[in-house]
Amino acid sequence: MLKNRLYSVRVSATVCVFAAIFLLESVASAQQPVCTPNATAAAVHLEGLAERVGNITLTCVGGSANSTVSLSLFISLNTNITNRLDSNGDPLGIVQTGGTVASLRSTSATTISYSALNYTVPATPSTPVTITISGIRAAVAPLAAGTRAAVVSASVLGVGATFPQGISLIVATATPTLLASTVNNGVPCNGSALPGSLDFNGFAAVSNSSSVRITEASATSFSSTDPGADSGLRFRLNLTGYGSATRVFVPDLIAGNDATAPTASGAFGVAAAAGTYTPGSGQLLLIRVSGATSGGAGGALVTSKPNVATALGAIAEIQLTGGAATVVYEVVDGSASLVESAQLPLFVVAAPTSCPSSLAPQLTVNAAPVSPVTTASATEAVPRFLLSAPPLDCQAVGDCGAGYYPRLFADRATIALTGSSLGGLQSTQLRVANTGTGVLNYTATIAYQSGSGWLRVTPPSGTTATTALTNLQVVADPSSLSQGTYMATVTIDSGLYGSATIPVTFSVGPVGVVVTNVGNAASYQYGTVAPGSYAVVFGLNMAGTNVGVTFNNLPATIVFKNATQINLLVPAALGTQQAASVVVTVDGRVSDPFRVNLLLNSPGIFTPGIINFTDGSVNDASHPAARGDFVLVFFTGLFVPLTGPVTVNIGSQMNLTPSFAGAQGTLAALDQVNITVPTGLAAGTSPVPIQVCIPGALGTPVCSNQVNLFIK
Repeated sequence: MLKNRLYSVRVSATVCVFAAIFLLESVASAQQPVCTPNATAAAVHLEGLAERVGNITLTCVGGSANSTVSLSLFISLNTNITNRLDSNGDPLGIVQTGGTVASLRSTSATTISYSALNYTVPATPSTPVTITISGIRAAVAPLAAGTRAAVVSASVLGVGATFPQGISLIVATATPTLLASTVNNGVPCNGSALPGSLDFNGFAAVSNSSSVRITEASATSFSSTDPGADSGLRFRLNLTGYGSATRVFVPDLIAGNDATAPTASGAFGVAAAAGTYTPGSGQLLLIRVSGATSGGAGGALVTSKPNVATALGAIAEIQLTGGAATVVYEVVDGSASLVESAQLPLFVVAAPTSCPSSLAPQLTVNAAPVSPVTTASATEAVPRFLLSAPPLDCQAVGDCGAGYYPRLFADRATIALTGSSLGGLQSTQLRVANTGTGVLNYTATIAYQSGSGWLRVTPPSGTTATTALTNLQVVADPSSLSQGTYMATVTIDSGLYGSATIPVTFSVGPVGVVVTNVGNAASYQYGTVAPGSYAVVFGLNMAGTNVGVTFNNLPATIVFKNATQINLLVPAALGTQQAASVVVTVDGRVSDPFRVNLLLNSPGIFTPGIINFTDGSVNDASHPAARGDFVLVFFTGLFVPLTGPVTVNIGSQMNLTPSFAGAQGTLAALDQVNITVPTGLAAGTSPVPIQVCIPGALGTPVCSNQVNLFIK
């Protein structure tokens, strides 16, 4: 029985094969129409993720007169098709003219298909039949891959007619959308007034302003709403760093450079003007969007496009959250033949503050709505854009050297440093300033010609709005370098606003007397010591007959020394100085200077450093203190007379007041607190951490290291 079934299957399969061959031969012998695809190439946005590409046309000739041709058509792009999807996951907004369609489907991320696209062959079959497919949208940004151009291509395959093979159609060419420059005047220390008249002219007369200028990268970049789109091109203005006490106001409507009167706040060499827009002549007009998402999608225009010549001037306050906000504008009119630009003014109202201001306002702009979604979606905005920072527009406008831009200045042409192999850090100052106007942002980078990792610049980036010099520290580290000469280049870069390239030469001598660290002799916390306290100096080659240590050229009193460690008394005469250069001299050989910070109070508890008052024993696991008993805690780093109350933290008990706090009296620089062990400490808890805190220069307590207090 099984054998008979297998034979039956084989016979059926053979019959099907012969049937298929017969049908194919019949089709081939029939008169099939020939359909040739073609396309128009649309200009689209390089950053776009749902860009409307050009139309695809099929020109079909031949076939049997008055017969119906039923095509199955497949259109594939070299990137994702991103039309909005319906509830079935099929694309919306694609329009076909010429013939009738049974269904349109998404068959993959990059392909759509028509099933039974039908048309009737004319009575004269040589008469062309044209079918046009429009409204396909594509993710262009992934094609760019960091370049400044991209091409969207399509291939068309079909069944039911003869189609040419291997044809690639260009349906879109992409170039960048947006160029921009900023005149950022921040928040002035002397304040900025709220005008009596809350309109553009009122703010322009009395309030501080900044402005972002946006410019088309090509004449068709600033596009209004196209068929099937949710909105026209939008711009998202991003504000950060304005603080909680600042108020920000922006125009509702902005007229571009080709308007009857362009909108300008007085920046970029253009006199302040609210602007006048005249419809019907393709003048650039932006309208603010209210209620948009943080990415710039959704919301609604705050007013409709004027239908008569209109003087602009309406101003709205933007609510800041944490000193930040986004402002969204949409293109509602413009010219497709002119490269247009517009100024986006921002008016600031603020009370006077102390200078220099701690605020660091930043203004950036990008094409919107912003989205990371590069595939078709039922909910994402159309159009939408990949987040990208636009290049500066001053080259396109031709005003890169204008005085209203920031301008970088650096006060060093070269830097030369010397040090010892395996020695301490060597540093010098490099000062930068802004000799132009507005806010200057800069970054520091390092390129090595020999060695690597031995140089740093701090801070590595910054912002300045004044001609006052800002100090950068250039620090060379010889701790891993052998003797020799090392070369590097420091570049301070502010883009088109200037750069400075400074060669650095680091001459590293043989290993000598080396200071590797300085810190509190009790806690071994490094980097900060107190005048008049015990400190420890670690290093190399510090043993000799005549050994001396100085802090800012003031001699320290040495209490212990060997080749790698020196314990000493920091000179009390340093007083309120904030830093010291530590130098060790051994039999005439001098170390590299080592920088250490100074604080009046910098406490460190010795280990062991706690005495039980009841029997005078050293507090340890074998000699715990009882709750309610006194303990004596010995430390160093206390300034006398006291600058405020000394407190003690024991376990969970914080800010305890000692019965005594001050100099121990027998040994110089030894300090002492007497404190009662809290009775409220949880039973069975031992040891617990104990810590001494002393008021700092700004009122914030400076606390010691934590050591163990053993209790019973």
